[in-house]
Amino acid sequence: MIWSALLLPVLVNQQFESFTERDSFGVAKVVAGGEKSVWFRAGFAVAHDRLWQMENSRRVSQGKMAEVFGASFVNSDKEYAVTGYTPGEYDAQLKKLPAEYQDRFVDYAAGVNACIEALRKSQQLPPGYKKYEFEPEPWTARDSVAVCVRLLQQFGKGGAGEIRNLALFGYLKTQAKLKGKELDVFDDVAWFQDPEATCTISDRDDPQRDSHVKFVAPTRAQSLAHLAQLPNLTLFDLLPAVRLAEKAEQTRIAELVAAPYKVGSYCVVVSPKKSTSGEPILLSAPQMGWQTPSIVHEMTIVQKEGSVTGMDLPGVPGILIGHSAERAWGLTSGVADTEDIIYYPSNDNKTYRSYEGVKSFIEIPFEIKVKGGETVKVVQKRTIDGPVLLNVRGNVFARKSAFRNRELQSYESVASVPFADPATSPSTRQATMSFNFFWADAKGNIGYRYMGSVPERTPGTDPRVPIPGEKVNPWLGMIPFEKMPSVLNPATGFLTNWNNKPVSWWANGDTPVWGKVFRNSEILAALPPGQISTQNVEIAAWTIARRDEFWRFLEPVLRRLDRSSLTALGYDGWQLDDSTATPVAQAFVKRLREQLFTATVGGLVSPDYFQQALQPTLILRALEGRTTVNYLAGRKPSEVIGAALRQAQEDTKARPKSVIFSVTFGTEPKVPYMNRGTFMQIVEFRGGKASGRSMNMPGVAESGVHAFDQLPLGRAWVYKPMKL
Repeated sequence: MIWSALLLPVLVNQQFESFTERDSFGVAKVVAGGEKSVWFRAGFAVAHDRLWQMENSRRVSQGKMAEVFGASFVNSDKEYAVTGYTPGEYDAQLKKLPAEYQDRFVDYAAGVNACIEALRKSQQLPPGYKKYEFEPEPWTARDSVAVCVRLLQQFGKGGAGEIRNLALFGYLKTQAKLKGKELDVFDDVAWFQDPEATCTISDRDDPQRDSHVKFVAPTRAQSLAHLAQLPNLTLFDLLPAVRLAEKAEQTRIAELVAAPYKVGSYCVVVSPKKSTSGEPILLSAPQMGWQTPSIVHEMTIVQKEGSVTGMDLPGVPGILIGHSAERAWGLTSGVADTEDIIYYPSNDNKTYRSYEGVKSFIEIPFEIKVKGGETVKVVQKRTIDGPVLLNVRGNVFARKSAFRNRELQSYESVASVPFADPATSPSTRQATMSFNFFWADAKGNIGYRYMGSVPERTPGTDPRVPIPGEKVNPWLGMIPFEKMPSVLNPATGFLTNWNNKPVSWWANGDTPVWGKVFRNSEILAALPPGQISTQNVEIAAWTIARRDEFWRFLEPVLRRLDRSSLTALGYDGWQLDDSTATPVAQAFVKRLREQLFTATVGGLVSPDYFQQALQPTLILRALEGRTTVNYLAGRKPSEVIGAALRQAQEDTKARPKSVIFSVTFGTEPKVPYMNRGTFMQIVEFRGGKASGRSMNMPGVAESGVHAFDQLPLGRAWVYKPMKL
């Protein structure tokens, strides 16, 4: 690819042109020069490409949407006000960073403002400003901090599902036919540990296999004693707190305005001894959702330490996933249980009873300005552990986060990766958020670390439900950095992850994420058993976008229990557009879940929750009779399977072909197979230097010629060169 001599359009001041080049896809390369730092120029270039997206992101991240978009955004802003940070807390996080990173945020903001002024003078501000009748305020370092913190919270945390589980247990107690078996069903649905779950580090490669941290499941007596300390609340009491814990409204608005809203990501790294080329290979594909413009942005930054290229997030200075000449790295969401819901009794609306005695709520006022309406006042209440999510009839539930007021330490970790050796540098020690971090370098090393602050909980408590915080401090501290899962140059020669379990001894916590059925098995199946080439890795990414992750496990069970239904399905696990078998297979799994569990547990809390809570791993266990409760209820497995198949065939008579596996970008033709990365990077080392290719649909800009010019790459699964 040839870097163009045509730089930013005419609207950009001439003083920046000699320091910002663009390739044929509009990807900027910024270089420091004169009195302006590289971060000033990076801010200018990103704002040129994505100013309107950045405007929306900073407003979502600080609860300021209703101010310019009106009353329909008040609920999202309220959700932020109830749990979010104050401006001073954002500023305090920034001040804790080393001076060089503080300067980075300040210079980036100055560059954004220079671009805003250039666009204003040339009357080329994004049309959204005119449409909604407001002018862009100056961008601040605090805006970038807020956008960065929201990104880290979206992708780098797990947990806080305890209120949802309490609602589930409360529902089970209302089912007369389950009397005395409520905890049995709960244990089946919310399992603590599954030894069959796919792991990133094998037992063979695990340096801590004989000296790891112990996760001790609560006994039945401990669970019952724990539950007895919690109040009896109705589903209607708990549902608002469930939505608040999940940030449901903010996530909905984020999707609407192309801010980060979806959690996923996969990564593969191959060592020289396993690679056909004798040098490392790395694939990284963060799954952050599909919007116009893309959730993420691309650029190359030439620093005094060297050049780095890859994926950045509009509004945040720095390359978050990418490569330098010496190193390539990728991140996936770690999904560790880093948050808990703590329960406190309260005699009034002013105090609560905690392990530190009777405490007064901290009250923080927020004001939500509303375009065309009156200002809405919200008072955020906090306990010693965190913001209050629910306060009903003297029962207080607060969210405790292991990373609270320390999110930016994870930014510091990632920002130091391009030019610091992860094998020897303590940089990843700073990370507070839960990420799977993979890397490869020019020396031939590959490595993995499970990053983040993960609490060690008080023994005897059940981590699946709110922790009674009146008498006992819920946490003992954090798992030491040295005890977190990690490996350098594994004997197996490669590592893969798709948000799966890090090591066999790691437990689920409050959400049964990791079981026998998990999508990482598709990556492992798509890679060849012997030596692995760059082409093998590329084909694996193509394959997993089309494969049904459950079918690999369900097919042999059906073959053993009811071969005739398997034959009638005629499904091979490939989810292809225009497939006649795929819709039937999907309907079959839905009906199989209903056939297995409805008679015993009813409809659970809602149809959506019924589908989410009764996971594929549990379906397999129930069919095979490996659950605490017998969900077959006197039926043969073949009877359950046959009934589900008949219902599925009836369900899909009016929909004979699959048309669901595609992504829409505005009015552009659809791109098939959405189960891929929002941004995709394949890096191979050649002669001791990294060489990368990438794809970021629909394009680098939010308007103009580079808004949709990467869609042809996506349709053809072709990658463009990344230029250092």
